[in-house]
Amino acid sequence: MFVEIKKQEDVQAQFPGVKVLGIKLNTPQDNLHLDAVPLWQELASYWYGKTKAEVSAHEMISAYNAFFAQLGINVKKKPPSIQNIIQRFLIKQTDKPFPKINPLVDAVNIAAVSHLIPLGIFDAACVEGTLQLALSNGGEDFLGIGAESAVTLEQGKLVLVDNVKVLSEFSIRDSQAQMITDKTQEMWLLGCMVPGVEAGSVKNAMDYALTLIQSKSKHKES
Repeated sequence: MFVEIKKQEDVQAQFPGVKVLGIKLNTPQDNLHLDAVPLWQELASYWYGKTKAEVSAHEMISAYNAFFAQLGINVKKKPPSIQNIIQRFLIKQTDKPFPKINPLVDAVNIAAVSHLIPLGIFDAACVEGTLQLALSNGGEDFLGIGAESAVTLEQGKLVLVDNVKVLSEFSIRDSQAQMITDKTQEMWLLGCMVPGVEAGSVKNAMDYALTLIQSKSKHKES
């Protein structure tokens, strides 16, 4: 069942067209047998050889870029998560291996790139209190996934928070605080919506992620 994550009042006032949709899941990871490589290869066959300019000009990606530009974010340095994956792994897929984190995250990343909708998956046990879309107060520490050290957020950044901490920079990067591990039992699947992107497109991407997460193929990824 889709739910809309609560927006704090200042976010609702400034960005009425921005939403985060969520589904809370309890899916044993042992049941997931996703052969991700053919799915990545299919995506790479479309994006291979394209330039970064061609990627950013895609209608759906362009909507997220336009929104981030409105926020004053330099999208060349900090592109939306989907654009970042495509540029790092798919336009030159002979140079880099396909992204591989763990089966749950891989499934969500494939669904996100397939539909060009930023998706995230969180360990629900690491969320303290209520998920909310907020503007940073400034001074919050944020340790992104893959980062070696935390950064201090400026005031007014669009972020997903719980009652204690910042969980992600909206549509850009998630925190290490709630990342999926092999001990994760319950999780939040989230999809990000901006002006120019329909709620139905976000839901379709999340539905595809659910299909992959619930995959019970007999052929495990090697």
